[in-house]
Amino acid sequence: MRTKRLSAAALAIACGVLTLAACKVSHENHGDNEKVSVEAPGASVKVDTETTANDSGIPLYPGAQEKQGSGDDKGRANVNVSTPFLKVKVVALKFTADDPPEKVLAFYRSKLGSYGNVVECKGKAQDVEIGSGRGPDSPVTCGKDQAHGDEVRLKVGTEGNQHDVAVKPNGKGSEFELIYVHLGNTKNDDSFGGKQPS
Repeated sequence: MRTKRLSAAALAIACGVLTLAACKVSHENHGDNEKVSVEAPGASVKVDTETTANDSGIPLYPGAQEKQGSGDDKGRANVNVSTPFLKVKVVALKFTADDPPEKVLAFYRSKLGSYGNVVECKGKAQDVEIGSGRGPDSPVTCGKDQAHGDEVRLKVGTEGNQHDVAVKPNGKGSEFELIYVHLGNTKNDDSFGGKQPS
């Protein structure tokens, strides 16, 4: 599951960045909402499972229901990493809808179009790449490898500021994931998120 991997990746980044510093780790668990925070001088990592579609900057498909996660995977995550040189924000949420994938995709093609040129990736979509080596201002692409499958992913933006929607069949309906990724320079970039398309 992507949301679980995103949380694990953020914590791995934190451990790498913060290993030489004195760390303070806090963990809160309130029902199905969980918050983990790692703080060190000049750097921090925060993972919060209490997040909404609005945090992704992507509108929620009408009538969609949150997909309930199982075990450690809550089906949603809001990850923030801040170091002296870099900020990373990743929001990922999973939903289901009674409508078929074609209808969900049509809705999101229209909505994501307000952010720019929408790239459509077919087949089992790769996980969102953070820091692909192409540079944060490079337009998003489908990546090198596309396996066979029935998932379609819509991507818009740049490698450093992207909105993704991954859609696949779920019985007679659909399952989809909203993903927002933002990389920023701590000194020059304080604006995460942005205006949600109408």
